[in-house]
Amino acid sequence: MLKKITLILTLLCMLVLTATGANRRFTLVIDPGHGGSDSGAVGPNGYTEKEGAFAISQKEASILNQSGAKVVMTRDSDVDVYGPNASARNELQARVDVGNNANSDIFVSIHCNAFVNPAANGTQTFYYGSSYQGQRLAQSIQEKMIEANGLRDRGISTCNFYVVKHSYMPAVLIETAFITNYDEEALLSDDEWQTTMAKAIAEGINEYFSN
Repeated sequence: MLKKITLILTLLCMLVLTATGANRRFTLVIDPGHGGSDSGAVGPNGYTEKEGAFAISQKEASILNQSGAKVVMTRDSDVDVYGPNASARNELQARVDVGNNANSDIFVSIHCNAFVNPAANGTQTFYYGSSYQGQRLAQSIQEKMIEANGLRDRGISTCNFYVVKHSYMPAVLIETAFITNYDEEALLSDDEWQTTMAKAIAEGINEYFSN
């Protein structure tokens, strides 16, 4: 009888975890790249990186909130996080501070890639070299994004990007697609594609917390 009760309780716990989502216990910081006075890269048809990054980030936050996670955004509108006339270092540190002060479990910075050659294309995710957990997070998100968007898989790479290097928690920087590529700029500005990317990133985050 005791074994039966134990088995039933175990199954109930598994059902609860499945229903609520693995990330319910965690705090996540979503960092929409650029914003305010900093447009980021600009596509051939004028769509800006700050617009694309923010649109995907908003959808991402909504999905994660609905799954039960606590989501903190470094910015929730088109503003400079530090404030007007900030140095690049001050602006980046302000974003890092949001995550560190929130005691976040992970930090996810969302961007659009750019290159002088408009043929450059694909999706890539960066992490700080000495962070094994950052590497795990990057790999999980990258795999889910490529499954969803079908773009060139540029893989995961180490980096020294400020927000990734100086965050206390595992951190990644996602280059969703190339805004300087005509076709990918069109994708980045498309509401349905933005939602697809947001869902894929959320799936990658869930997988990271589940393993």
